[in-house]
Amino acid sequence: MSLPGRCKSSLDRLLNRSAVPANAAPAQEARIPFANRGGIYSWAVVDSRTLLIQGRDRQWYKATLFSPCFNLTTARTVRFKTDASGSFDKFSSIVARRRRSPAAAAVMRIAPALA
Repeated sequence: MSLPGRCKSSLDRLLNRSAVPANAAPAQEARIPFANRGGIYSWAVVDSRTLLIQGRDRQWYKATLFSPCFNLTTARTVRFKTDASGSFDKFSSIVARRRRSPAAAAVMRIAPALA
């Protein structure tokens, strides 16, 4: 997937950030509102079980899948299957190349590394 310049640079900072300090607060469960109505701005694949999703509010979220989705690393498009409220959370799933993969771990909001 090709990302716009600003998104790509902020994604690079997220992936290359230094180790989290020991006294850092644990990440909180989150949900991406209106994911079924344009609430997802961008996304990037980390590995076959991890997906970074940028919401319409330009916040980054980390979604961990229940099991490896081998089609994810080569997929050009991803469908986000939401719950009845239209939010993407730990009860949602993704579809990559016609294969559905449920999100097992909570979707967590992650802060971009400070430059």
